[in-house]
Amino acid sequence: MKSKNFTPEWQYPSEFRSDGDIYKLFVDHGFPMGRMISGSKSGYREMYPEERPIFNANIIIESRGKIWYGDVSFPADTEEMQELCNQLGEPLYVLREMDARFESENDPVEVLKKKAVVIFKPQNKE
Repeated sequence: MKSKNFTPEWQYPSEFRSDGDIYKLFVDHGFPMGRMISGSKSGYREMYPEERPIFNANIIIESRGKIWYGDVSFPADTEEMQELCNQLGEPLYVLREMDARFESENDPVEVLKKKAVVIFKPQNKE
Protein backbone atom coordinates (compact mmCIF):
# COMPACT_ATOMS: atom_id res chain seq x y z
CA MET A 1 0.00 0.00 0.00
CA LYS A 2 1.29 3.47 -0.94
CA SER A 3 1.93 6.05 1.71
CA LYS A 4 -0.27 9.14 1.73
CA ASN A 5 2.92 11.19 1.70
CA PHE A 6 4.28 9.52 -1.43
CA THR A 7 6.11 11.98 -3.66
CA PRO A 8 7.33 10.74 -7.03
CA GLU A 9 11.03 11.17 -7.68
CA TRP A 10 10.33 12.22 -11.26
CA GLN A 11 8.15 14.73 -12.99
CA TYR A 12 7.22 15.47 -16.56
CA PRO A 13 10.03 17.46 -18.17
CA SER A 14 7.61 20.05 -19.52
CA GLU A 15 5.81 20.88 -16.28
CA PHE A 16 5.94 24.64 -15.79
CA ARG A 17 6.70 26.41 -12.53
CA SER A 18 6.57 30.17 -12.25
CA ASP A 19 9.01 32.26 -10.25
CA GLY A 20 7.43 33.80 -7.15
CA ASP A 21 8.18 37.39 -8.14
CA ILE A 22 6.63 36.97 -11.58
CA TYR A 23 3.63 35.16 -10.11
CA LYS A 24 2.98 38.04 -7.69
CA LEU A 25 3.35 40.66 -10.41
CA PHE A 26 0.81 38.92 -12.64
CA VAL A 27 -1.62 38.33 -9.74
CA ASP A 28 -1.37 42.00 -8.75
CA HIS A 29 -2.54 42.87 -12.27
CA GLY A 30 -5.44 40.43 -12.24
CA PHE A 31 -3.76 37.52 -13.99
CA PRO A 32 -3.45 34.53 -11.65
CA MET A 33 -1.57 31.59 -13.10
CA GLY A 34 -3.93 29.48 -15.20
CA ARG A 35 -6.50 32.31 -15.42
CA MET A 36 -9.77 31.23 -16.99
CA ILE A 37 -12.03 33.90 -18.50
CA SER A 38 -14.94 31.61 -19.30
CA GLY A 39 -16.11 28.06 -18.84
CA SER A 40 -17.12 28.05 -22.50
CA LYS A 41 -14.89 29.26 -25.31
CA SER A 42 -17.78 29.52 -27.76
CA GLY A 43 -19.94 31.17 -25.10
CA TYR A 44 -17.26 33.79 -24.46
CA ARG A 45 -16.92 34.54 -28.17
CA GLU A 46 -20.68 34.81 -28.47
CA MET A 47 -20.97 37.19 -25.48
CA TYR A 48 -17.97 39.31 -26.51
CA PRO A 49 -17.77 39.27 -30.31
CA GLU A 50 -15.51 42.34 -30.34
CA GLU A 51 -12.87 40.58 -28.23
CA ARG A 52 -9.96 38.50 -29.47
CA PRO A 53 -9.48 35.82 -26.81
CA ILE A 54 -6.43 33.61 -26.64
CA PHE A 55 -7.38 30.65 -24.50
CA ASN A 56 -4.55 28.88 -22.68
CA ALA A 57 -2.10 31.51 -23.88
CA ASN A 58 1.56 31.43 -22.89
CA ILE A 59 3.66 34.50 -22.19
CA ILE A 60 7.42 34.57 -22.59
CA ILE A 61 10.12 37.17 -22.08
CA GLU A 62 13.70 37.03 -23.35
CA SER A 63 15.36 37.01 -19.93
CA ARG A 64 13.38 34.10 -18.43
CA GLY A 65 11.52 32.29 -21.20
CA LYS A 66 7.99 31.19 -20.30
CA ILE A 67 6.66 33.14 -17.33
CA TRP A 68 2.85 32.75 -17.41
CA TYR A 69 -0.06 30.82 -18.89
CA GLY A 70 -3.81 31.34 -18.89
CA ASP A 71 -6.62 32.99 -20.81
CA VAL A 72 -6.27 36.54 -22.12
CA SER A 73 -8.53 38.64 -24.28
CA PHE A 74 -7.82 41.72 -26.31
CA PRO A 75 -8.54 44.58 -26.22
CA ALA A 76 -9.95 43.98 -22.68
CA ASP A 77 -6.55 42.96 -21.21
CA THR A 78 -4.39 45.32 -23.27
CA GLU A 79 -3.96 48.05 -20.65
CA GLU A 80 -2.97 45.69 -17.84
CA MET A 81 -0.66 43.67 -20.11
CA GLN A 82 1.04 46.87 -21.21
CA GLU A 83 1.52 47.87 -17.57
CA LEU A 84 3.05 44.46 -16.82
CA CYS A 85 5.37 44.90 -19.76
CA ASN A 86 6.38 48.37 -18.55
CA GLN A 87 7.12 47.04 -15.05
CA LEU A 88 9.17 44.14 -16.39
CA GLY A 89 11.04 46.49 -18.71
CA GLU A 90 11.16 44.07 -21.61
CA PRO A 91 8.80 42.86 -24.34
CA LEU A 92 6.04 40.39 -23.52
CA TYR A 93 5.37 37.80 -26.21
CA VAL A 94 1.90 36.22 -26.13
CA LEU A 95 1.75 32.80 -27.77
CA ARG A 96 -1.04 30.33 -28.44
CA GLU A 97 -1.39 27.26 -26.24
CA MET A 98 0.49 24.73 -28.33
CA ASP A 99 3.35 27.10 -29.13
CA ALA A 100 4.85 26.93 -25.63
CA ARG A 101 3.59 23.74 -24.01
CA PHE A 102 4.26 20.02 -23.98
CA GLU A 103 8.05 20.40 -24.01
CA SER A 104 8.12 23.24 -26.55
CA GLU A 105 8.30 25.82 -23.71
CA ASN A 106 11.98 24.90 -23.50
CA ASP A 107 12.60 25.81 -27.14
CA PRO A 108 15.06 28.67 -27.64
CA VAL A 109 13.48 32.06 -26.95
CA GLU A 110 14.24 33.20 -30.50
CA VAL A 111 12.13 30.32 -31.83
CA LEU A 112 9.27 31.06 -29.43
CA LYS A 113 9.28 34.80 -30.15
CA LYS A 114 8.57 34.11 -33.82
CA LYS A 115 5.34 32.34 -32.80
CA ALA A 116 3.95 35.34 -30.87
CA VAL A 117 0.47 36.49 -31.87
CA VAL A 118 0.65 39.64 -29.70
CA ILE A 119 3.76 41.54 -28.61
CA PHE A 120 3.89 44.26 -25.96
CA LYS A 121 6.90 46.55 -25.87
CA PRO A 122 7.85 48.70 -22.87
CA GLN A 123 6.66 52.29 -23.10
CA ASN A 124 7.97 55.30 -21.19
CA LYS A 125 5.43 57.11 -19.03
CA GLU A 126 6.57 60.67 -19.60
